[in-house]
Amino acid sequence: MAESECQENVDEEYLNRCGYGRWRPQFLQCFNSPNCLVFFMGLYSLVLGFIVNGVHNVNISSIERRFDLDSTNLGFVSSAYDVSAALLAVVIGYMGSGKRKPRLLAFAVFTSAVGSITMALPHFLAGQYQLGMATEKICVTGSSANLNCTAVHHSSSLSNYLYVFLFSQLLHGIGGTTLFTVGISLMDDSVMPKKTPLYLGIIYGCNIVGSGLGYIIGGQLLNIYVDFDTVDNIKLTPGDTRWLGAWWLGPTLAFCLQLVVCVPISLFGSELPGTKEVRLNRVPEAHTVALSSNSKFKNNRFVTTTMTVIRNPCFVFITLGMTTEGMFLSGSAAFLPKFIENEYGIPASKAAVLSGMAVVPAAVCGLIMGGFIAKRFNFTIRQAIKYLIATSSVSALACAVVWIRCQPSSIYGVSIPYGKEVVGNYPIKLDVQCNSLCNCDTDAFEPVCNKDTSLYFSPCYAGCVLQSGSTFHNCTCVDVLNEVTKLVIPASRTLSTENCRQPCHLLYLFAVLLFMSMCVSFMPIAPGDSIQLRCVHEDHKVYAQGIKTLIVRMLGSFVGPILMGKLLDLQCETWREKCGQRLSCWLYNHDNLVLSIYLYAVVLKGLSVVFSCLALKFYRPPVCNQVIVIQTPDVPHHEEKDGQEAEETHCSHKENSSFDEANQPMLPGSVHSS
Repeated sequence: MAESECQENVDEEYLNRCGYGRWRPQFLQCFNSPNCLVFFMGLYSLVLGFIVNGVHNVNISSIERRFDLDSTNLGFVSSAYDVSAALLAVVIGYMGSGKRKPRLLAFAVFTSAVGSITMALPHFLAGQYQLGMATEKICVTGSSANLNCTAVHHSSSLSNYLYVFLFSQLLHGIGGTTLFTVGISLMDDSVMPKKTPLYLGIIYGCNIVGSGLGYIIGGQLLNIYVDFDTVDNIKLTPGDTRWLGAWWLGPTLAFCLQLVVCVPISLFGSELPGTKEVRLNRVPEAHTVALSSNSKFKNNRFVTTTMTVIRNPCFVFITLGMTTEGMFLSGSAAFLPKFIENEYGIPASKAAVLSGMAVVPAAVCGLIMGGFIAKRFNFTIRQAIKYLIATSSVSALACAVVWIRCQPSSIYGVSIPYGKEVVGNYPIKLDVQCNSLCNCDTDAFEPVCNKDTSLYFSPCYAGCVLQSGSTFHNCTCVDVLNEVTKLVIPASRTLSTENCRQPCHLLYLFAVLLFMSMCVSFMPIAPGDSIQLRCVHEDHKVYAQGIKTLIVRMLGSFVGPILMGKLLDLQCETWREKCGQRLSCWLYNHDNLVLSIYLYAVVLKGLSVVFSCLALKFYRPPVCNQVIVIQTPDVPHHEEKDGQEAEETHCSHKENSSFDEANQPMLPGSVHSS
């Protein structure tokens, strides 16, 4: 019997070594450590952020034009990742509760690689891109202006590739949810609790860095023509409206990188060396959960585990707080470039770069700082929750940065009427008598101006009939107000697209304050995840992470962009329209837009603070029969206050909780008093 147990221990230790099957050479064991695990998990997190949050977002407009898809369809593609990750999180979390974590993680990386190459597959199946005609910008009278409308409703087999893109995002969702449930739990099992927040910050930080690299590299790849691999001579330039960039190169690059990362992750054994010691030395902090002894589900492991997790008020309220934070961050990330473009009058490309330069470094700094602070002060669960309350409160105050803005330029027919309402009654609308025969639409927003006038929405709406480069002539709608007679008189009928955007001198102040605001917003994330890992029973960590992922993604990350988009649409003044179809918004009511975004941020941040306060109120540490005082190297032994804090946190008496009755028997598998 003893011999058999000894043999089992030897086999188990052997399976914990790096390698495959019986091939586990000694030279690989130098990589069998938590630091190497976090390094490769960070690489995978970086590549996942690169393709899902970076390259895909950059490619949306190119895919839309290439495959005859509308924005609604592309919205479903973007949401498919969150839906897949949310729905499979609980299943994957439940499957990953055993010792299969490294193999599941390697399978997730491979699945993501398949998703990336699937995303690029339509380029190789759909044939060459067919060039269209350049868009007319000037006033065109007669029926010829409507000739191109016959193709708008033409159905094409290209739109069927929508399902390929949906499938690719579903595969990415499997890879993502496995990383952030099974992978995080594997890492937490292998290190002391005080190191977990720092490692979480590194993994999440890599994901955000990958997103930033996706924007930068993906944007540069769009300067390469889409069919450069099959067409020798390209006469177009990226500035031409018919240009289509090589959107498929980003997913192909991600596929290669994910295959490279998959190999070292698959080499890890069932557990890392030292995992048993970490498990034995870990002080239990899980919230105690009671369940009635006559429960008919007490013999069903899945149901009892689920009941244990969802009856844990600390876990539930921290999850709800992370849901509101996720709703804020996902909504902000989706529409921040558009907000900056509209409020500060800069091109979309510059707005995207500025957003990336401000948000990505801030997010990385916030995640790493949050993890470092939690590690440095060795937070107990109570202290970590108080930290969440403090940082979320400061973050709510920092949302006032959106009020730093300049006065927007006036546009005829949008914010001011043609003729400035001095002669007759001029309503604020784009279609007026001077451009009534031009057959204009709002498909393209190309403001034109001269030194004497405000902006016109486009050369067509200014009534311009001739074009010479960036200059337009014979613009019939151009009038100015004579300051002496107070009458509208004809002005120079020449307009230009140059120097129409007035720079805002507050832009860079806004960028600096935005950096600080986003840094504070990301500081609670790593400590919050650490709380969730520690407030549930050791055997339920992976499953609890799955439940958290389901809730945060479905109610937070999935809802955030939709809610923010709806708020922005309500403030739209001028919609993009083509052949009578309303597509997207060009111009917003600036005052109402800022107010809506500010209220959106403050309300969600306020809810996050409330949920953290409730988690602090209802958290009930495990009960033990002896006093355990936890001391850190930086805290002297004689400091009674700190000792009392540790005693209260790790070995407290039973606290009152409306969630559970103190006299109820403990749920099988939950934390029991020693």
